[in-house]
Amino acid sequence: MVGLSRRSLIFGGLGGGLALSLRYLTRSSDEENTTGAATGSTRGTSSHSTKSGQYNEWQDVYRDKWQWDRIVRGTHTSANCNSSCAWNLYVREGIVWREEQSAAYDITNSEVPDFNPRGCQKGASCSDLMTGVTRLRYPLRRVGPRGGGRWKRISWDEALSEVAAELVGTLHRRGGEGALCELGGNFDFGTNVASTVRFFRQLGIPVTDPTAHTGDLPLGGVMTLGAGFTGGSSDDWFRSDYLVIWAHNPVVSRIPDAHYLTEMRYRGGRVVTITPEYCASAVHADYWLSPRPGTDAALALSACQVIVSEGLYDGDYIREQTDLPFLVRDDNKLFLRESDLIPDGKDDLFALWDEVSDALVWAPGTPGSTQQTIVLPEGVRPALNIEHSPIDVAGETITVSSVFSLLRKRLYSYTPDRVASITGLTSSVIQQFAREFANAPAALILSSFGGCKNYHSDLMQRSQILLASLTGNLGRAGGGWRSGGYIELEGVGLVSMLDNLGLLGLVGAGVRSFVDKKALETEFLSTYISSSMYHTIHGGLLDIRTAPEHGDPNLPRPVSEYLNEALDNAHFPIGPPPGSAPPDVIVSILGNILRHTRMAEQVRETLFDKARLIVSIELRMSETARYSDIILPAAGWYEKVGLKYVAGYVPYVTLADQAVAPLADTKPEWEIYSLLARQIEAQARDRNIKTTTSFLGADCRIDNLAERFSDGGRFGPLDNEKVISYILENSSATQGITLERLRREGGAIRVTGLGPKVPTNGMYTDYDIDQPIVPLRDFTEHKQPYPTLTGRQQFYIDHPWFIELDEQLPGYKGPPLSGGDHPFTLTTAHTRWSIHAMWRDHPMMLRLQRGEPIIYLNSAVASERDIGEHELVQVWNDVGDFSARVALTDTMRSDQIHIFHAWEPFQFHGGKSHQSLLPSTIKPTHLASGYGQIHWGFSYYEPVAVDRDTRVDIRKMRQKDA
Repeated sequence: MVGLSRRSLIFGGLGGGLALSLRYLTRSSDEENTTGAATGSTRGTSSHSTKSGQYNEWQDVYRDKWQWDRIVRGTHTSANCNSSCAWNLYVREGIVWREEQSAAYDITNSEVPDFNPRGCQKGASCSDLMTGVTRLRYPLRRVGPRGGGRWKRISWDEALSEVAAELVGTLHRRGGEGALCELGGNFDFGTNVASTVRFFRQLGIPVTDPTAHTGDLPLGGVMTLGAGFTGGSSDDWFRSDYLVIWAHNPVVSRIPDAHYLTEMRYRGGRVVTITPEYCASAVHADYWLSPRPGTDAALALSACQVIVSEGLYDGDYIREQTDLPFLVRDDNKLFLRESDLIPDGKDDLFALWDEVSDALVWAPGTPGSTQQTIVLPEGVRPALNIEHSPIDVAGETITVSSVFSLLRKRLYSYTPDRVASITGLTSSVIQQFAREFANAPAALILSSFGGCKNYHSDLMQRSQILLASLTGNLGRAGGGWRSGGYIELEGVGLVSMLDNLGLLGLVGAGVRSFVDKKALETEFLSTYISSSMYHTIHGGLLDIRTAPEHGDPNLPRPVSEYLNEALDNAHFPIGPPPGSAPPDVIVSILGNILRHTRMAEQVRETLFDKARLIVSIELRMSETARYSDIILPAAGWYEKVGLKYVAGYVPYVTLADQAVAPLADTKPEWEIYSLLARQIEAQARDRNIKTTTSFLGADCRIDNLAERFSDGGRFGPLDNEKVISYILENSSATQGITLERLRREGGAIRVTGLGPKVPTNGMYTDYDIDQPIVPLRDFTEHKQPYPTLTGRQQFYIDHPWFIELDEQLPGYKGPPLSGGDHPFTLTTAHTRWSIHAMWRDHPMMLRLQRGEPIIYLNSAVASERDIGEHELVQVWNDVGDFSARVALTDTMRSDQIHIFHAWEPFQFHGGKSHQSLLPSTIKPTHLASGYGQIHWGFSYYEPVAVDRDTRVDIRKMRQKDA
């Protein structure tokens, strides 16, 4: 056998045998007769297969795998991901066996790259997640101790009957305050959230607002702009010349948008990443600045100091757009108001000094002004540099100064040399950063929600916005400060808040009524409560969150005094008054409260362990579900019709169509609540209970709950799709967009508007479907007043608490020793391998990492402490501890320990996560209210949960513990 090797003989024999055997294999007649049935679907075929279905060659085995019955448009609705990615779902024999990115996004214009493609590894593995080992398939009743993992499968009738019986009994005994809906952050714009809020509102049961509790509330944006969620579309990043990624990591957490960062660099722009650790986004940046954790405000203010001292600021911009020319009394540090000079004058009309006429003028565009525009009167040029200028007030001479002069004086403390010692950066780097930012035609700060999780996050964000404002970048294409905006669909609110939806025919009058500020406040106050404050007051966190040793050591009085004042004056809705009995029934949905809560063990012991019934409506077996008594399994994202919420990053409404039937015995949320409402109505009638009281004391009919929930039978249990059509029809941003169009046009269609202009939206701009979205142009171009007390970007806040704390202007305060005086700062960030906890235990994603919780530690520090790679260590402080494996890296600072978020507690050695040592101390300014833009509102203003100032230490685990 000349020229024939052993290797070729073996492979040749295998190939010949396989080819011979394949000639006798045929596809089943059932498979051959399958047709594509769904809208927009196609049938996969193989040109190499014979008409009779025979396999002619071995490749046909693989070609036959690439067969499908239909293609369905899908996305991932309730994962709390901002990316809105459209996918093609390939369905075969009733199973979604594969998903691919859909190039459904139009070209905005020829000058910016389009949004295609969109997706990440989590979305590409969702078909596996939907049928994975942790997926809940049947209603379950706990049969062992809570958290013990022992369950019995029960029917839906049994489950809903038990839940209804406990709810009816609790409402009859205690009213709405006897129950609690723990609403998580996994929002959608379909029926998941709308059905939840509608159901519990109609029962008078409080619903928690999850945003601040998860640490995602940009309070500095609220204080300065009157809107925390300020953001445009991600294609506008491409137009930036100097883009600063600050406490943010879009290469990991905004994967579908990260290509714009590279593309803007190809255009000639520069990218700066500012994070303590050398993160994935820093790899793709021109500069990486690594300040000490918690010193970001000092860096921003030092850049402002350089800009002001070198005259690099935009004087005309700040005269018109900001409160920097406003006058402040030197004696009491309050704005000079008309009420100071005129009897019965207005408290919301503020003074400027005109340098042209050398006279006092009243600022237009403030709430007390008759001119609702910030355009300055012709010939008026407000003076910026006013220091201790005398003025007569009620026969007494006082002195006033401009906010700009007060700011300039404060900035003297933030010279690059001084801030170098604070941040660990060099003076020359700070100066270069400031000058390049100021001289860039368009400079943009991407802040996102990472910066919300520091104790002094408000000061950090106010300082960042000041930097963007001094240089005239807010409202500029490719410029400004952005945390992330949203495009609201009013239809979701209508379904949530109004019983009688039949009264609304079109989007006009009904929606205008709904978004009326007073109507909104009334409806939301009757439904939502502050999750952060509820868990502080009722969840056993009061002592730890107000402990002086974990907060600002320089407070003039204990934080408990500010908290008591806030409670006495009802700054925040907290449900039942302090000292009330814990709820008898807790229902958790669209979240994982026992996973993401700081000090969750305390909340579990104080609230959950004392409840008579805990119910989870869940997709997978989460930490919260483990501690529940009844689990109601929800249908997955591919098993029901839904809409992704619309983030400003990608202004498209994205469809999650039903590709397959709900897995096993799962049900969509709308159906679950509809059936539960029927059970409650029936049991209330059987017990002759007609009316109960809401948690606010209002009457609530429960003997007709099913009638009310269904809007008089208009929307039945199986009408989920009909409700979504109603939402699309009655939302200003989706006029003309229907489910049929979404199915026909790739599953994603660009919105027709930006929805209502409200503070939780944060856009405040015109909308052009052919242009990227640039926020705040209502103010910079149309000269409308900002939604603040001064009608301007407001950098001076003369609230008494802010003055008392010396935070009337942006400033830097060192991070507190939260957790004790320990050598390391624990930093956290969003993980690459999961959307929150949803994929955290997914085998495919675990294979891409260590497969278990790990912390990242500087290699030199590890060597000093004799800690080796992958060793088990204990991270601890004065509050608690957790154990995890170690990954050694030089990308971390020597004074930090880093962990990516969302690990479930049950994945840690010992069952305790890093949340167990986070005091999450309350900052007094976050408790303020009754001042212009500073007041509670849903997803707007309340004390935010913090974690990134926590101090810890580390030690090796003993061998017997490991």
